[in-house]
Amino acid sequence: MLPDLARSIIRWIAPAIPVPICTPSVRREVVLVRPDHLGDAILTLPALRFFRQVAVGLTTTVLSGQWTAELFTITRAVDRVLPVAFPGFTRRPPTDLIQPYQLLIREAARLRRRAPLAMVLLRDDHWWGAWLGYLAGIPIRVGADHPYLRPFLTHPVPLRYEHVAARNIELVRALLRVLGHDIPESLLTAEDHPLIWPVNHAAQRRVQARLIAQGIQHPFAVIHPGSGAAAKCWPEQRWAALVDSLADLGLAVILTGSHSEQHLLDVIAKTAHTTPLVLAGQLALEELAELLRIASLVIGPDTGPLHLAVAVGTPTVHLFGPTRPERFGPWGSATRHRVVRSSLECPRCGDIGATRPCGVGCMMALSIECVVAAVKNCLTKGLAG
Repeated sequence: MLPDLARSIIRWIAPAIPVPICTPSVRREVVLVRPDHLGDAILTLPALRFFRQVAVGLTTTVLSGQWTAELFTITRAVDRVLPVAFPGFTRRPPTDLIQPYQLLIREAARLRRRAPLAMVLLRDDHWWGAWLGYLAGIPIRVGADHPYLRPFLTHPVPLRYEHVAARNIELVRALLRVLGHDIPESLLTAEDHPLIWPVNHAAQRRVQARLIAQGIQHPFAVIHPGSGAAAKCWPEQRWAALVDSLADLGLAVILTGSHSEQHLLDVIAKTAHTTPLVLAGQLALEELAELLRIASLVIGPDTGPLHLAVAVGTPTVHLFGPTRPERFGPWGSATRHRVVRSSLECPRCGDIGATRPCGVGCMMALSIECVVAAVKNCLTKGLAG
Protein backbone atom coordinates (compact mmCIF):
# COMPACT_ATOMS: atom_id res chain seq x y z
CA MET A 1 0.00 0.00 0.00
CA LEU A 2 2.76 2.45 0.95
CA PRO A 3 4.77 1.95 -2.30
CA ASP A 4 1.59 2.52 -4.33
CA LEU A 5 0.87 5.73 -2.45
CA ALA A 6 4.46 6.89 -2.91
CA ARG A 7 4.29 6.24 -6.66
CA SER A 8 1.03 8.19 -6.92
CA ILE A 9 2.58 11.17 -5.14
CA ILE A 10 5.71 11.00 -7.31
CA ARG A 11 3.63 10.85 -10.52
CA TRP A 12 1.76 13.95 -9.35
CA ILE A 13 4.87 15.95 -8.38
CA ALA A 14 7.32 14.87 -11.10
CA PRO A 15 5.88 16.81 -14.08
CA ALA A 16 6.09 20.05 -12.07
CA ILE A 17 9.87 19.77 -11.79
CA PRO A 18 11.36 22.21 -14.35
CA VAL A 19 13.77 20.51 -16.75
CA PRO A 20 15.65 22.32 -19.56
CA ILE A 21 15.15 20.97 -23.07
CA CYS A 22 18.36 19.75 -24.70
CA THR A 23 19.50 20.79 -28.16
CA PRO A 24 19.36 17.69 -30.42
CA SER A 25 22.69 16.39 -31.68
CA VAL A 26 23.54 16.31 -35.37
CA ARG A 27 23.02 12.54 -35.15
CA ARG A 28 19.22 13.16 -35.23
CA GLU A 29 18.56 10.21 -32.96
CA VAL A 30 15.13 8.79 -32.17
CA VAL A 31 14.86 6.67 -29.01
CA LEU A 32 12.19 3.98 -28.84
CA VAL A 33 11.42 2.56 -25.39
CA ARG A 34 10.37 -1.10 -25.08
CA PRO A 35 10.81 -2.40 -21.52
CA ASP A 36 8.84 -5.65 -21.85
CA HIS A 37 9.87 -9.24 -22.46
CA LEU A 38 10.13 -11.42 -25.57
CA GLY A 39 6.53 -11.47 -26.81
CA ASP A 40 5.88 -7.74 -26.58
CA ALA A 41 9.31 -7.00 -28.03
CA ILE A 42 8.63 -9.21 -31.06
CA LEU A 43 5.33 -7.40 -31.60
CA THR A 44 7.34 -4.16 -31.86
CA LEU A 45 9.22 -5.33 -34.97
CA PRO A 46 6.62 -4.30 -37.61
CA ALA A 47 6.56 -0.76 -36.21
CA LEU A 48 10.36 -0.51 -36.13
CA ARG A 49 10.65 -1.75 -39.70
CA PHE A 50 8.03 0.74 -40.89
CA PHE A 51 9.76 3.60 -39.07
CA ARG A 52 13.15 2.86 -40.60
CA GLN A 53 11.66 2.56 -44.08
CA VAL A 54 10.10 6.02 -43.84
CA ALA A 55 12.49 7.95 -41.57
CA VAL A 56 15.56 7.76 -43.79
CA GLY A 57 18.43 9.78 -42.30
CA LEU A 58 17.40 9.35 -38.67
CA THR A 59 19.35 7.21 -36.20
CA THR A 60 17.15 4.72 -34.34
CA THR A 61 18.01 3.52 -30.84
CA VAL A 62 15.92 1.18 -28.72
CA LEU A 63 16.00 1.21 -24.93
CA SER A 64 15.25 -2.40 -24.02
CA GLY A 65 15.65 -4.66 -21.05
CA GLN A 66 18.73 -6.85 -20.96
CA TRP A 67 16.25 -9.68 -21.51
CA THR A 68 15.43 -8.53 -25.09
CA ALA A 69 18.57 -6.71 -26.20
CA GLU A 70 19.70 -9.80 -28.15
CA LEU A 71 16.40 -9.86 -30.06
CA PHE A 72 16.82 -6.33 -31.39
CA THR A 73 20.44 -7.02 -32.27
CA ILE A 74 19.62 -10.20 -34.19
CA THR A 75 16.80 -8.63 -36.19
CA ARG A 76 18.76 -5.42 -36.90
CA ALA A 77 15.52 -3.56 -36.32
CA VAL A 78 17.36 -0.46 -35.07
CA ASP A 79 20.80 1.11 -35.37
CA ARG A 80 21.68 0.77 -31.70
CA VAL A 81 20.45 -1.11 -28.62
CA LEU A 82 20.86 0.38 -25.13
CA PRO A 83 19.96 -2.15 -22.40
CA VAL A 84 18.27 -0.79 -19.27
CA ALA A 85 17.27 -2.76 -16.15
CA PHE A 86 13.74 -1.35 -16.21
CA PRO A 87 12.16 -1.45 -12.73
CA GLY A 88 9.13 -3.69 -12.59
CA PHE A 89 10.28 -5.84 -15.52
CA THR A 90 13.27 -7.69 -14.06
CA ARG A 91 11.04 -10.52 -12.74
CA ARG A 92 12.80 -10.18 -9.42
CA PRO A 93 11.15 -8.89 -6.23
CA PRO A 94 12.04 -5.26 -5.43
CA THR A 95 14.64 -4.89 -2.68
CA ASP A 96 15.09 -1.12 -2.52
CA LEU A 97 12.33 1.47 -2.95
CA ILE A 98 14.88 4.16 -3.88
CA GLN A 99 16.78 2.17 -6.50
CA PRO A 100 14.28 2.74 -9.39
CA TYR A 101 14.63 6.51 -8.99
CA GLN A 102 18.41 6.39 -8.68
CA LEU A 103 18.46 4.40 -11.91
CA LEU A 104 16.09 6.93 -13.48
CA ILE A 105 18.46 9.80 -12.73
CA ARG A 106 21.48 7.91 -14.10
CA GLU A 107 19.70 6.88 -17.30
CA ALA A 108 18.31 10.39 -17.81
CA ALA A 109 21.84 11.79 -17.56
CA ARG A 110 23.06 9.21 -20.08
CA LEU A 111 20.27 10.13 -22.50
CA ARG A 112 20.85 13.86 -22.05
CA ARG A 113 24.48 13.38 -23.11
CA ARG A 114 23.25 11.66 -26.27
CA ALA A 115 20.82 14.58 -26.93
CA PRO A 116 18.16 12.68 -28.93
CA LEU A 117 15.71 14.48 -31.16
CA ALA A 118 12.68 12.43 -30.07
CA MET A 119 11.43 9.55 -27.95
CA VAL A 120 8.55 7.11 -28.46
CA LEU A 121 7.10 5.15 -25.52
CA LEU A 122 5.99 1.78 -26.89
CA ARG A 123 4.07 0.76 -23.80
CA ASP A 124 0.78 2.43 -22.93
CA ASP A 125 1.29 2.87 -19.18
CA HIS A 126 5.06 3.12 -18.82
CA TRP A 127 5.25 6.31 -16.77
CA TRP A 128 8.82 5.58 -15.61
CA GLY A 129 9.95 5.65 -19.24
CA ALA A 130 7.93 8.79 -19.95
CA TRP A 131 9.49 10.50 -16.93
CA LEU A 132 12.91 9.37 -18.19
CA GLY A 133 12.39 11.22 -21.47
CA TYR A 134 11.15 14.29 -19.60
CA LEU A 135 14.18 14.37 -17.28
CA ALA A 136 16.53 13.86 -20.23
CA GLY A 137 15.09 17.00 -21.83
CA ILE A 138 14.18 15.24 -25.09
CA PRO A 139 12.34 17.86 -27.20
CA ILE A 140 9.72 15.52 -28.74
CA ARG A 141 8.13 12.86 -26.56
CA VAL A 142 5.39 10.68 -28.04
CA GLY A 143 3.33 8.07 -26.24
CA ALA A 144 -0.19 6.82 -25.58
CA ASP A 145 -2.68 9.32 -24.24
CA HIS A 146 -2.72 7.62 -20.85
CA PRO A 147 -3.21 9.58 -17.61
CA TYR A 148 0.10 8.23 -16.24
CA LEU A 149 2.03 9.34 -19.33
CA ARG A 150 0.21 12.48 -20.46
CA PRO A 151 1.95 14.97 -18.11
CA PHE A 152 5.41 13.90 -19.35
CA LEU A 153 4.66 13.92 -23.10
CA THR A 154 4.76 16.64 -25.72
CA HIS A 155 2.48 14.61 -28.00
CA PRO A 156 0.03 12.21 -26.29
CA VAL A 157 -1.63 9.99 -28.91
CA PRO A 158 -5.19 8.61 -28.58
CA LEU A 159 -4.84 5.02 -29.76
CA ARG A 160 -7.66 3.43 -31.75
CA TYR A 161 -6.46 -0.15 -32.15
CA GLU A 162 -6.57 -2.95 -29.62
CA HIS A 163 -3.69 -5.14 -30.76
CA VAL A 164 -0.27 -4.28 -29.36
CA ALA A 165 1.43 -4.56 -32.77
CA ALA A 166 -1.02 -2.09 -34.33
CA ARG A 167 -0.70 0.30 -31.37
CA ASN A 168 3.08 0.33 -31.83
CA ILE A 169 2.61 1.29 -35.47
CA GLU A 170 0.12 4.01 -34.49
CA LEU A 171 2.73 5.54 -32.19
CA VAL A 172 5.56 5.60 -34.71
CA ARG A 173 3.21 6.98 -37.37
CA ALA A 174 2.31 9.78 -34.96
CA LEU A 175 5.99 10.63 -34.49
CA LEU A 176 6.62 10.57 -38.24
CA ARG A 177 3.81 13.09 -38.70
CA VAL A 178 5.28 15.32 -35.99
CA LEU A 179 8.59 15.17 -37.89
CA GLY A 180 6.87 16.37 -41.04
CA HIS A 181 6.25 13.14 -42.94
CA ASP A 182 3.00 12.81 -44.87
CA ILE A 183 1.64 9.52 -43.52
CA PRO A 184 -1.87 8.78 -44.84
CA GLU A 185 -4.40 7.05 -42.65
CA SER A 186 -4.76 3.37 -43.53
CA LEU A 187 -5.99 0.20 -41.93
CA LEU A 188 -3.24 -1.44 -39.90
CA THR A 189 -3.12 -5.16 -40.70
CA ALA A 190 -0.65 -8.00 -40.34
CA GLU A 191 -0.72 -8.40 -44.13
CA ASP A 192 0.57 -4.85 -44.68
CA HIS A 193 2.87 -4.82 -41.62
CA PRO A 194 3.94 -8.46 -41.13
CA LEU A 195 6.09 -9.98 -38.43
CA ILE A 196 9.36 -11.04 -40.05
CA TRP A 197 12.31 -12.82 -38.47
CA PRO A 198 15.52 -13.12 -40.55
CA VAL A 199 16.78 -16.58 -41.49
CA ASN A 200 20.04 -17.60 -39.84
CA HIS A 201 21.43 -20.40 -42.00
CA ALA A 202 24.24 -21.30 -39.61
CA ALA A 203 21.78 -21.67 -36.71
CA GLN A 204 19.47 -23.69 -38.96
CA ARG A 205 22.28 -26.13 -39.78
CA ARG A 206 23.08 -26.55 -36.08
CA VAL A 207 19.44 -27.27 -35.30
CA GLN A 208 19.09 -29.78 -38.13
CA ALA A 209 22.25 -31.58 -37.00
CA ARG A 210 20.87 -31.79 -33.46
CA LEU A 211 17.56 -33.22 -34.70
CA ILE A 212 19.30 -35.82 -36.86
CA ALA A 213 21.43 -36.86 -33.87
CA GLN A 214 18.24 -37.26 -31.80
CA GLY A 215 16.46 -39.22 -34.51
CA ILE A 216 13.85 -36.53 -35.10
CA GLN A 217 12.53 -36.31 -38.64
CA HIS A 218 9.69 -34.37 -40.21
CA PRO A 219 6.93 -33.91 -39.46
CA PHE A 220 7.31 -32.70 -35.89
CA ALA A 221 5.50 -30.28 -33.59
CA VAL A 222 6.96 -28.02 -30.94
CA ILE A 223 5.17 -27.48 -27.65
CA HIS A 224 6.35 -24.54 -25.56
CA PRO A 225 4.33 -25.02 -22.35
CA GLY A 226 5.91 -22.41 -20.06
CA SER A 227 5.37 -18.70 -19.57
CA GLY A 228 6.72 -15.93 -17.40
CA ALA A 229 3.23 -15.79 -15.85
CA ALA A 230 1.99 -19.03 -14.27
CA ALA A 231 -1.66 -18.00 -14.73
CA LYS A 232 -1.28 -18.37 -18.51
CA CYS A 233 -0.25 -22.02 -18.22
CA TRP A 234 -1.86 -25.45 -18.38
CA PRO A 235 -0.92 -28.12 -15.80
CA GLU A 236 1.60 -30.79 -16.79
CA GLN A 237 -1.01 -33.53 -17.19
CA ARG A 238 -2.82 -31.59 -19.92
CA TRP A 239 0.39 -31.04 -21.87
CA ALA A 240 1.31 -34.72 -21.52
CA ALA A 241 -2.07 -35.73 -22.94
CA LEU A 242 -1.52 -33.33 -25.83
CA VAL A 243 1.90 -34.90 -26.52
CA ASP A 244 0.18 -38.28 -26.88
CA SER A 245 -2.57 -36.83 -29.10
CA LEU A 246 0.04 -35.29 -31.42
CA ALA A 247 1.83 -38.64 -31.60
CA ASP A 248 -1.47 -40.24 -32.63
CA LEU A 249 -1.58 -37.73 -35.50
CA GLY A 250 1.83 -38.93 -36.68
CA LEU A 251 3.87 -36.04 -35.28
CA ALA A 252 7.08 -36.28 -33.29
CA VAL A 253 7.05 -33.80 -30.40
CA ILE A 254 9.74 -31.44 -29.09
CA LEU A 255 9.32 -29.63 -25.78
CA THR A 256 11.11 -26.28 -25.51
CA GLY A 257 11.71 -23.97 -22.57
CA SER A 258 14.31 -22.17 -20.52
CA HIS A 259 16.73 -23.66 -17.98
CA SER A 260 14.28 -22.73 -15.23
CA GLU A 261 11.57 -24.78 -16.97
CA GLN A 262 13.60 -28.01 -17.04
CA HIS A 263 11.52 -29.59 -14.27
CA LEU A 264 8.25 -28.67 -16.00
CA LEU A 265 9.38 -30.25 -19.26
CA ASP A 266 10.73 -33.36 -17.52
CA VAL A 267 7.42 -33.93 -15.72
CA ILE A 268 5.49 -33.60 -18.97
CA ALA A 269 7.86 -36.02 -20.72
CA LYS A 270 7.62 -38.59 -17.92
CA THR A 271 3.83 -38.32 -17.70
CA ALA A 272 3.24 -38.80 -21.44
CA HIS A 273 3.09 -42.32 -22.88
CA THR A 274 5.04 -41.06 -25.89
CA THR A 275 8.60 -39.84 -25.33
CA PRO A 276 9.12 -36.28 -26.58
CA LEU A 277 12.52 -34.64 -27.09
CA VAL A 278 13.18 -32.19 -24.25
CA LEU A 279 15.21 -29.07 -25.09
CA ALA A 280 15.25 -26.96 -21.94
CA GLY A 281 17.69 -24.06 -22.07
CA GLN A 282 19.69 -25.74 -24.84
CA LEU A 283 18.91 -23.36 -27.68
CA ALA A 284 20.15 -19.85 -28.30
CA LEU A 285 17.47 -17.44 -29.51
CA GLU A 286 18.59 -17.80 -33.16
CA GLU A 287 18.46 -21.60 -32.82
CA LEU A 288 15.01 -21.53 -31.23
CA ALA A 289 13.77 -19.40 -34.13
CA GLU A 290 15.16 -21.86 -36.70
CA LEU A 291 13.73 -24.87 -34.83
CA LEU A 292 10.31 -23.22 -34.90
CA ARG A 293 10.76 -22.34 -38.58
CA ILE A 294 11.22 -25.96 -39.66
CA ALA A 295 8.49 -27.34 -37.36
CA SER A 296 5.13 -28.37 -38.79
CA LEU A 297 3.29 -26.69 -35.93
CA VAL A 298 3.96 -24.79 -32.68
CA ILE A 299 1.60 -24.91 -29.68
CA GLY A 300 1.67 -23.05 -26.38
CA PRO A 301 0.10 -20.39 -24.18
CA ASP A 302 0.25 -16.64 -24.73
CA THR A 303 4.03 -16.32 -24.61
CA GLY A 304 7.00 -14.97 -26.55
CA PRO A 305 8.07 -18.13 -28.43
CA LEU A 306 4.57 -18.39 -29.93
CA HIS A 307 4.97 -14.89 -31.40
CA LEU A 308 8.42 -15.96 -32.59
CA ALA A 309 6.80 -18.92 -34.37
CA VAL A 310 4.40 -16.52 -36.10
CA ALA A 311 7.35 -14.36 -37.14
CA VAL A 312 9.12 -17.30 -38.82
CA GLY A 313 5.91 -18.30 -40.63
CA THR A 314 5.08 -21.59 -38.90
CA PRO A 315 1.42 -22.47 -38.18
CA THR A 316 0.55 -21.99 -34.49
CA VAL A 317 -2.10 -22.80 -31.91
CA HIS A 318 -2.27 -20.31 -29.02
CA LEU A 319 -3.99 -21.15 -25.72
CA PHE A 320 -5.54 -18.05 -24.17
CA GLY A 321 -6.96 -17.72 -20.67
CA PRO A 322 -6.58 -14.57 -18.55
CA THR A 323 -5.08 -12.44 -21.35
CA ARG A 324 -6.93 -11.13 -24.38
CA PRO A 325 -6.19 -12.36 -27.92
CA GLU A 326 -7.63 -9.12 -29.30
CA ARG A 327 -4.63 -7.42 -27.73
CA PHE A 328 -1.94 -10.12 -27.62
CA GLY A 329 -3.02 -12.71 -30.19
CA PRO A 330 -1.02 -13.88 -33.22
CA TRP A 331 -0.13 -11.01 -35.56
CA GLY A 332 -0.51 -13.06 -38.70
CA SER A 333 -2.94 -14.71 -41.07
CA ALA A 334 -5.93 -16.42 -39.47
CA THR A 335 -5.40 -19.11 -42.12
CA ARG A 336 -2.19 -20.22 -40.42
CA HIS A 337 -2.75 -19.34 -36.77
CA ARG A 338 -5.44 -20.46 -34.34
CA VAL A 339 -6.51 -19.13 -30.96
CA VAL A 340 -8.16 -21.47 -28.46
CA ARG A 341 -10.02 -19.40 -25.91
CA SER A 342 -12.46 -20.08 -23.12
CA SER A 343 -15.66 -18.09 -22.76
CA LEU A 344 -15.20 -18.28 -18.99
CA GLU A 345 -14.59 -14.85 -17.42
CA CYS A 346 -13.98 -13.74 -13.86
CA PRO A 347 -13.31 -10.44 -12.04
CA ARG A 348 -9.56 -11.12 -12.30
CA CYS A 349 -9.43 -11.34 -16.11
CA GLY A 350 -6.19 -9.78 -17.26
CA ASP A 351 -4.49 -10.41 -13.92
CA ILE A 352 -1.34 -12.48 -14.55
CA GLY A 353 0.47 -11.38 -11.40
CA ALA A 354 2.78 -13.60 -9.36
CA THR A 355 -0.01 -14.44 -6.89
CA ARG A 356 -2.03 -16.27 -9.55
CA PRO A 357 -0.93 -19.91 -9.93
CA CYS A 358 -1.05 -22.30 -12.84
CA GLY A 359 -4.49 -23.84 -13.36
CA VAL A 360 -6.80 -20.81 -13.20
CA GLY A 361 -10.35 -21.51 -14.27
CA CYS A 362 -10.21 -20.01 -17.76
CA MET A 363 -7.18 -22.13 -18.65
CA MET A 364 -8.68 -25.29 -17.15
CA ALA A 365 -11.79 -24.68 -19.25
CA LEU A 366 -9.68 -25.33 -22.36
CA SER A 367 -10.15 -29.06 -22.96
CA ILE A 368 -7.72 -31.40 -24.64
CA GLU A 369 -10.38 -32.10 -27.26
CA CYS A 370 -10.81 -28.47 -28.30
CA VAL A 371 -7.04 -27.96 -28.56
CA VAL A 372 -6.62 -31.13 -30.66
CA ALA A 373 -9.46 -29.94 -32.91
CA ALA A 374 -7.61 -26.64 -33.42
CA VAL A 375 -4.41 -28.56 -34.18
CA LYS A 376 -6.13 -30.67 -36.83
CA ASN A 377 -7.72 -27.58 -38.36
CA CYS A 378 -4.40 -25.77 -38.36
CA LEU A 379 -2.56 -28.68 -39.96
CA THR A 380 -5.12 -29.19 -42.72
CA LYS A 381 -5.76 -25.53 -43.54
CA GLY A 382 -2.79 -23.66 -42.10
CA LEU A 383 -0.15 -25.54 -44.07
CA ALA A 384 -1.93 -24.69 -47.29
CA GLY A 385 -2.14 -20.98 -46.39
